[in-house]
Amino acid sequence: MNYTNDFLDYAHDSSFKNRITLASSNSCACFYCLQTFSPSVIEEWIEDKDADTAVCPFCGIDSVISEKSGLPISDSNFLKQMQERYFN
Repeated sequence: MNYTNDFLDYAHDSSFKNRITLASSNSCACFYCLQTFSPSVIEEWIEDKDADTAVCPFCGIDSVISEKSGLPISDSNFLKQMQERYFN
């Protein structure tokens, strides 16, 4: 399935200020390194006055999306399209 650029942009927004969402999630994914993992392994956060942003524990990039966001993080095609749009 190909996702629209509007959908990918919406998904990209959920990778910021995501600490609260990740706190109640069972899994998350990084669209830079394409790893899926438990939010409990996240140790680094970018602090912001409104909310903190997760840094991927595998690659060190702030491109983590929570499964609680409702986005298809288990779809490898989705993650690859995100990677292509924002990092290639």
